Amino acid sequence: MVAEAAQGPATVSEYITHHLTNWTWQFGPSSFWTLNLDSLLCSGMLGLLFVVSFYLAARRAHHGPGTAPSGFQSFAEMLVEFVDTQVKDSLHVPSKLVAPLAITIFSLVFMMNFIDLFPPDWWSTVVAERGLHLKYFRPVSTTDLNITFGMALSVFVLVQYYSVKVKGVTGYAREFLLHPFNTWWLSWFNFILKCIEEVAKPVSLGLRLFGNMYAGELILILIGLFALILGYPLGLGSGFAWLGQFLLGLGWSIFHILIITLQAFIFMMLTIVYLSLAHETGDGH
Repeated sequence: MVAEAAQGPATVSEYITHHLTNWTWQFGPSSFWTLNLDSLLCSGMLGLLFVVSFYLAARRAHHGPGTAPSGFQSFAEMLVEFVDTQVKDSLHVPSKLVAPLAITIFSLVFMMNFIDLFPPDWWSTVVAERGLHLKYFRPVSTTDLNITFGMALSVFVLVQYYSVKVKGVTGYAREFLLHPFNTWWLSWFNFILKCIEEVAKPVSLGLRLFGNMYAGELILILIGLFALILGYPLGLGSGFAWLGQFLLGLGWSIFHILIITLQAFIFMMLTIVYLSLAHETGDGH
């Protein structure tokens, strides 16, 4: 939109709305039956990229065990060892799922967040509007509440599954009825507290990631408004605006690298902790 400000009128509200609107497809009678195609496309492509890249790294490590790893293979092995250490420190029972799941979550969340480091006009204007002739396109999947809640609900389902599998139906029910107060007289109160605790897990996971990434995207959009407000493309004012936009965008992007890494780490660690609690039986095993 900034690049087209000289060719047509554009207001601040139009610019912000344009960058915060998804490419959608409504396939039902109401707006509930709507798919955000850009979120699904970007998350799917990044997921495929993750699977292929780690598969190639693992295959190379398998066929060349005597050679020193380099490049992406070295990074992949370092990440696997780091996540595996976190899992072993939190989960004290063997599991074939938790470590691969944690690596997948960290990598996928980081990759989806990393797209936010690109200038906001690159994806929505250059790639989508001019390249693909799409009016709207939001590439950062983690700014879509459907995606973050979908990931959080997936973790929630796994937590409930392993809670029942490890503790049994009776042990699972006792957690709802006899904790924290070990008396049947307060079982109704224990049940309410436990339900709130369980519901809070996916809500906090999904909202935390969505809120932080949405705020980061909005700040980048506001930084991108500098040149639009001060008269793109000509004039001394617009020149200072471009310089300010570049410096602020660079500074925020450097800081944002820490944020996106931290958000991926938090989502991964909370997943490990929740699954670790699901594997605890209360008898030391």
